[in-house]
Amino acid sequence: MNVTAWSNGLEVTGDGTGIVSHAGLGLLRRLSDKTGLTRGLSQALFSGRVLGHDRGRVLADISCAIADGARAISDFRVLADQVEAFGQVASVPTAYRTLEEITRGGTRTEKKLAAAISAARRYAWGQVVARHGTLPGVRVAEKTLEGVTCIRIDATVTFAHSEKELAEANFKGFGYHPLLGYCDNTGGEPLAWMLRKGSAGSNTAADHIAIVDASIAALPPAWRRNLMVTVDGAGFSHKLLEHLDALASRRGHTLIYSCGWELDAREKAAIRLVPAEAWQIAIDHRGEVRERRADDACASLECGHRACWIEEAHVTELTGLLREGPDGDQLTDWPTPMRIFARRERPHPGAKLSLFEHEDGYRYQLWVTNLPATTKGWRGQNAYIDAGHRVHARVEDSILPRGSASLLRDVALARHAGGLATDLRGCGARGW
Repeated sequence: MNVTAWSNGLEVTGDGTGIVSHAGLGLLRRLSDKTGLTRGLSQALFSGRVLGHDRGRVLADISCAIADGARAISDFRVLADQVEAFGQVASVPTAYRTLEEITRGGTRTEKKLAAAISAARRYAWGQVVARHGTLPGVRVAEKTLEGVTCIRIDATVTFAHSEKELAEANFKGFGYHPLLGYCDNTGGEPLAWMLRKGSAGSNTAADHIAIVDASIAALPPAWRRNLMVTVDGAGFSHKLLEHLDALASRRGHTLIYSCGWELDAREKAAIRLVPAEAWQIAIDHRGEVRERRADDACASLECGHRACWIEEAHVTELTGLLREGPDGDQLTDWPTPMRIFARRERPHPGAKLSLFEHEDGYRYQLWVTNLPATTKGWRGQNAYIDAGHRVHARVEDSILPRGSASLLRDVALARHAGGLATDLRGCGARGW
């Protein structure tokens, strides 16, 4: 069965009659075929039976519909309703059966699908390199970090409006708590995913270690040697840091991590010992210092009077105080290359502060990294180390607009695993 014949003879003109809704789906569908994703999915899902619709074509079409904004399986009909543009497309019941078959196939089928996606990713990234010379770099403030593949790990809550298996109460309501890994270089392309019950912990070490390893394995081999991995404070754990440190110590490999850190009594005591001159002003996403006009500032908005400007955020390193401070080395159980930083900023209106933060009116956030202290240039400056960690928030841009497993709200129990995986495949195609 030729599952890519639909595009033979397809033309795009500006002088035709009639309207083709969602015409951009044709580009996504063609991209899926061109990268070999459709063919790879067909081979992975081949069962030996003669079927009316090739399962790889069906899965690729569902992924394209999701990338186009579909929020439910029924939205898949936007393709089937336009036979002239997209050819024969499977029905909604066939789409459900495809997801059921994926779920019944279990881990073996998922591995085959992951291999097909990885092969398509290698081709897509190879085309990017052939045209531009390299992958896009990692944006840090106004700078770009070249030659580094950045993986961002984050969990999200997907709500369920009925009782389904794995759907449980959590801190945001009722639903699921999937864990995902994204590639920042390609605009938040999903690399790995793990469907978890709603009550799953935010910092479950085993889950985070598994998703880190799966994300690295999903990268084309040429892009696994110089890595950057970021995790927020909710996902931080001792075992995760140990695992990242072990990956960073591999011969011929580089891995720089940046993980959120808890503000505890030990850190509070160290912060109180930081001299005022050790706090360096932080920068925003444009690389400009974070400051605002004072209430009693002069009339000139471009003045250079120090009294007319209030510095809103600062950053400092606490490693020396915690390793060589009055109480000796308080980080003996943690990896030696690990460095700890603190950022303080004026809170936004309505923000809640702890008793410690009420002492000076600043809100504090801590993070750790293994970036060597000998790093030269802008990358080694505290302000950019801070900016490099804060851009982890960019992972939200990958989660929120794409619904983060939006199909889980519609797909019944037996189709959950297939729904999540298909949703993320669609997001990946859009990233290419």
